[in-house]
Amino acid sequence: MVHGPGTTEARSAGARIWLLALGMFAIGTDLFIVSGLLPAVGHDLRLSTAAAGQTVTAFAITYAIAAPVLAGVTSKVDRRVLLFAVLLVFAVGNALSALAPSFAVLLTSRIVAGAGAALFAATASAVAARIAVPERRGRALAIVYAGMTSAIALGVPLGNAIGNLSSWRWAFAFVVLLALITAVGLWFTLPPLPGSAGTGIRDRLTALRIGRVPTAMLTTTLWVVGTFVVYTYLGSILVTVTHASASDRTWLLLAFGIGSFAGVMAGGRLADRTSPTAGLTVTIALLAAVLAGLGIAVHSLPGAAVALAIWGLVHWSSFPLIQHRLLAIGGRNADMLLALNNSAVYIGQTVAAVVGGLLVGAGLLSRLPLAGAAFEVLALLALAVSAGAHRSATHPETEVAHAERQTATS
Repeated sequence: MVHGPGTTEARSAGARIWLLALGMFAIGTDLFIVSGLLPAVGHDLRLSTAAAGQTVTAFAITYAIAAPVLAGVTSKVDRRVLLFAVLLVFAVGNALSALAPSFAVLLTSRIVAGAGAALFAATASAVAARIAVPERRGRALAIVYAGMTSAIALGVPLGNAIGNLSSWRWAFAFVVLLALITAVGLWFTLPPLPGSAGTGIRDRLTALRIGRVPTAMLTTTLWVVGTFVVYTYLGSILVTVTHASASDRTWLLLAFGIGSFAGVMAGGRLADRTSPTAGLTVTIALLAAVLAGLGIAVHSLPGAAVALAIWGLVHWSSFPLIQHRLLAIGGRNADMLLALNNSAVYIGQTVAAVVGGLLVGAGLLSRLPLAGAAFEVLALLALAVSAGAHRSATHPETEVAHAERQTATS
């Protein structure tokens, strides 16, 4: 029986989706909070800034590698049980971070937390799409990732405030609390959701042979590079180009966070009303234009505020469209593609940091927005190639079946 949007079942699904969003809020807070706490962490554990920064790298690399691997290994596990278990792992990782007496323990704790975060993010997206009514699937994906974007606007400032009032250790404890609340809530509200019976990691890796998958992952990576080649060094741009004070930078970043939240919600509605490929073409093209204009806008505070809000809006509106598209491409292996997509995001952030660093080292800080726009144009080209691969196939499921037959005969 299909339930309409106004039924009790649909409202129950909505409450569960918001719980998944709370879990993503915890992950986003954990992901972004560390950079602001690095000086205090380094001081307490007698580490250099560079050494303390490796905790961020450990989390990110683990997240990127663990997402597809763990998604394949746990494919047969009931989704309700899996979400509960990975949230406990994530909570344990952050508890270890809060109690870490040494750099070795702290680094280990970030690896544990990164593994839990990676699997939760991929599983939460797939579960949200599974329990939502079909006509609100894009909105459900948007709500889940609104938790992540909310962390940019609210979670990080809140975590830093906790750290400033007491200790950086209590900021990690705050993340533990969020994770445990989410775990308990999902355990008592989600029904049993069987995994993919009879499909191991080898079978699920057939998703990599679907014609559009490589270019879809490349689209995500280039889309991320375009934004993060600028965002990674945004603080330096606001100081050097905008001449913003510390208090000015706080509300300017808040403008980006608010725009991001609005964007991910708008992207979800767009995904439910239009072709994900068409919508993604529009949003990435707009993002290229916004980044091209950002270099001019940041020369004044009002201009920077407006540009950052629009930038967050346009960038994050693409994400639900990307996920909605992957659900259609992947079929029964869609959660594997969502996991791979999370890896593509972190690869993009790593590439962005390297490329941005090279440009800044060459004295081209003010040209970063133009570099970002160029990467978005490349993302559009990758999307066009991916769409062309789709037109060469009669139906998305045809590609899945073809990939599975190739594996079966190999």
